Amino acid sequence: MSMLKSLLDKSFSLSRLGRLWLDGLCAALCEAARTVSYVETVSNKADTLHKAVGLVDERWLKRSYELELRKALKRFGLKRVKLAIDTNKDAYYGEERFYTRGSKFERGTDQVWEYVQLSIVWPIRIPLMALPYPQGKRLADLCIELLGFAQSLPLRIDAVFFDRGFYNAQLIDFLEARRIKYCIFVPKDKAIKRYVEQTTRKIGVYKHTFAYAKAKSVWKPRTTIVVCKEAGTNKKGEPYDMIFATNLKPSFSLVREYKQRWNIETGFRVQNEGKIKTKSNHPLIRLFYFLLRCLLTLLWTLNNTTKTELSYKQYLKAIEQDLKKNQVYKPPSIIPTY
Repeated sequence: MSMLKSLLDKSFSLSRLGRLWLDGLCAALCEAARTVSYVETVSNKADTLHKAVGLVDERWLKRSYELELRKALKRFGLKRVKLAIDTNKDAYYGEERFYTRGSKFERGTDQVWEYVQLSIVWPIRIPLMALPYPQGKRLADLCIELLGFAQSLPLRIDAVFFDRGFYNAQLIDFLEARRIKYCIFVPKDKAIKRYVEQTTRKIGVYKHTFAYAKAKSVWKPRTTIVVCKEAGTNKKGEPYDMIFATNLKPSFSLVREYKQRWNIETGFRVQNEGKIKTKSNHPLIRLFYFLLRCLLTLLWTLNNTTKTELSYKQYLKAIEQDLKKNQVYKPPSIIPTY
């Protein structure tokens, strides 16, 4: 848990308020995460924290998180990894803002705070970094930034997996130029449907050329489209095809390989069990709580790898109790009525 205190101190210099105060804040954050609640509900330190977050910028916050991530990666001892990039959404019930995005109407709202997250999905499942995805941002640009970050880490990247929403010429151009191994699930547009129709065997392999405009020039990246016929069955028992854009070796085993991407979805479910709620509309406060969610998941996985295996809720409770043991109890100044 020293990494959590280190993040808060490096980002906001909160150690100036004293060790016991910082321990109390960390305990409150763990309790809010465990109960999926607000920091204001479990502590009186939320205003001080939010004021400190508002005084830094996004780059500083991400850099502080990166330093703690690098410490954890050394303890994991990872060498070869497979990565995935996907989006994670938090429902938003306030007025439409520049930093939110429109989404499918769910749970009483069509507005979300959305983040593009990079995670390791093999040999273990841990989050690495997340970037806000507000209106006006291009998804390919955010993915390129995350991939550049991944290449700066002491890891050997065997492959990066993407869902169909990431099938983009600019992203594929970057992946090919950097020689990053990738596998992208491809939606069935007119060109892809023609490849499927041409595939008479179990697998079909085709060279596909894109065209996109950038910096007053036209770029034409190429990729390999792999059609895997009857790769699975739907809920009705009907067979369906899976199509990939990839520079991995074309084979039917891509279906099995790609299923590793689903580990990022499992990771999202675990992270959301430790979501700290906030009513703030400040984008930095929202990003801070999302990165904190990633860090707590990372620390839980590290604890289960190197120490005692606990459920996520048990881990948060154990940390909370450990941080509170040195807190001085102060009775309330006013006895509440009941």
